[in-house]
Amino acid sequence: MCDVPQDVKPLTAEERRFYIETLEGDGFIIQKAQRKEAVRTSILRELAKPGKTVKIGILSDTHLGSVEQQLTHLRDFYRYADERGVSAYIHAGDLADGSPKMHIDAAMHHFAVGFDAQMDYAVDVYPKSANGPTYLIDGNHDNYRAEGATFGRQFAARRPDVVHLGFHSAFVDIGPCRIFVAHGSRGGLAYARSYRVQKLLEQMDTVQRAETDVALYGHWHVGMHLPGYQSVEAFAVPCFQRQTRFLKTVGLQPVLGGIVLEIEFGQKGVWNITPTWRLYREPVAGDHPGLKETQ
Repeated sequence: MCDVPQDVKPLTAEERRFYIETLEGDGFIIQKAQRKEAVRTSILRELAKPGKTVKIGILSDTHLGSVEQQLTHLRDFYRYADERGVSAYIHAGDLADGSPKMHIDAAMHHFAVGFDAQMDYAVDVYPKSANGPTYLIDGNHDNYRAEGATFGRQFAARRPDVVHLGFHSAFVDIGPCRIFVAHGSRGGLAYARSYRVQKLLEQMDTVQRAETDVALYGHWHVGMHLPGYQSVEAFAVPCFQRQTRFLKTVGLQPVLGGIVLEIEFGQKGVWNITPTWRLYREPVAGDHPGLKETQ
């Protein structure tokens, strides 16, 4: 190990952010080290029998509290998925739009400003399914702490129909079907939209990847299916937030919508996995009630 010269000062937070974003712009994938193993949760075990089919609603990046949120489409997706017989939902992070510190122009970007305002709003308007619970992880925008808890954890504490799985990633087992859900990595997509999903799967622990049937990645606001890569059905999950000022600067037009994932079970485990996409070509302008602030 080499000694660091005494006259070298540690990087500031702004400098670290600059170098990380520069490396990501050059195609490198930067991930914060995960100190804890992803939580494993078993659901719907009684439905995962040979000859049976389980349907799950998949969504991500709802960004409630943002003036670009798409609550109308979000409610329609829950209605659509419920009608098609889903038994539960999995949300891949960024339930809310987060702290004003996430945006230089937060006053223009948020109509619900502050932790309490966004929490009260989300608890009030987030759709409730008659079919089953919503399981969610926190994304980077949800790492917005009050009284030591992330946004997702406190949200689940106030909504009995919601189960918080943890921060950034989790495993969900439906009988023999193992689903890995994560909130992607920092930065935008490479030129090939499958690139980041491919790299994250390649970087996954070999044993865990071999045990995984489905991988769901939020964060990038696009929709993409990479079938059978590393023997995993991998998805970049669409969003429910129309194009923001930031997305315009990186030239990304978001894909709005969600997925109904149909899992068929055979005698030896998972027989087939079929996605049905519910996409919305036109965003709803002004799909929010107006300014709400935390006092």
